[in-house]
Amino acid sequence: MSAFGRVFGSRRPTPIQVRWQDGEPVEFESRPVRRGPRYLVTDVRERWIEESPWPFPSPMPVGGDRLRCWRVEARSAGEPEAPAREFVLRMRAGPGVWDLVRVSE
Repeated sequence: MSAFGRVFGSRRPTPIQVRWQDGEPVEFESRPVRRGPRYLVTDVRERWIEESPWPFPSPMPVGGDRLRCWRVEARSAGEPEAPAREFVLRMRAGPGVWDLVRVSE
């Protein structure tokens, strides 16, 4: 762990790179400097929108943070014969910053 990581802690949720097609995620992988495991989405189980209030007072009538969420089943691209696992992906509004927020084992 770097000195920066010890002082500020590791980022949670895990930042990821997502490839999507026709408005649905189709593939994702961790986004550290080293390439993480890559997963292929096999099924989208559920979709929803999460909204959180703006975290500080603002004179502008700005809403909160709006997140598009997907509960998906995905398989590791490196181990296609392994059973699919469930993940929850969240995309923040704006430039499309993705987070992997839950992995069920």
